Amino acid sequence: MSDVFWEAQEDEEPEPSELTYKRPWWVTIGAVVDLILLLVVVPVGILSLIPFVFLVYVFFAQLLVWISPVMLVLNIAIFWWSFRRKQAATTALAALGIAFVTLAFVVVGLWQSPVVILGIPLSQ
Repeated sequence: MSDVFWEAQEDEEPEPSELTYKRPWWVTIGAVVDLILLLVVVPVGILSLIPFVFLVYVFFAQLLVWISPVMLVLNIAIFWWSFRRKQAATTALAALGIAFVTLAFVVVGLWQSPVVILGIPLSQ
């Protein structure tokens, strides 16, 4: 068992990793917001199985719908930036941010509550 499972690599240029890229400030802020969103949505989603706690999830969904244009533009930009640089974690967080905003629209629509985007009510 003294052998290794892989061959020794030649002196090739290593592929750039996530650590060699300097992230722009807007990517860092967006990733932090998406991480906070993930840490809020998952527990509230699990607790929404309790009947009255679901109202908290509906309120949170209304807040997400309210800021949805900002979240969508930010997450699409982050997704584009991180996908081009092959940063899987940031790409996944941006995709989850887009999915959470979409899910918020579904929850608000199913609850039949008024859709308000950046303070402008949309007619139903």
